[in-house]
Amino acid sequence: MKIHTATLGVVEAAPESFLTLPDGLIGFEEHKEFALLELSDYVPFRWLQSFSDPGLAFPVLDPLAFVASYDPQLSEPDRLALGLETGEKPEIYVVASVEDAGKIVTVNLRAPLVIHPRRRVARQVVLADSRWDIQHPILERARQRTTARASH
Repeated sequence: MKIHTATLGVVEAAPESFLTLPDGLIGFEEHKEFALLELSDYVPFRWLQSFSDPGLAFPVLDPLAFVASYDPQLSEPDRLALGLETGEKPEIYVVASVEDAGKIVTVNLRAPLVIHPRRRVARQVVLADSRWDIQHPILERARQRTTARASH
């Protein structure tokens, strides 16, 4: 299916990329249908693109690629709302914020996007765990890792 977007132009979205967010996203509750797009020009980012608003797209990332210790504990009501059964692992993404022409990149670890892998139902979960920052910087840490590898 072709999707017309304001940010990415016309992109192809496969049915397995479609997500339903019954509660929407925080601040965007009226938007319920999205596609999770993986475009080679934007790796490691993916785009959470609204079907109802071509101008509404959020860059998201796999948090484990940047924060190896990230292990959000979902509440039982959140697990039930997603239909996750005991032992079933959700897909988890975090919303990224890119500022200053890409020099500052942060992710919201406190409110991840949690997806039921089979049902393709998702919700943005606000975690009670204060270890996870709302604006966790990742770009500087990525640079530090690259520098450390180069010096060995």
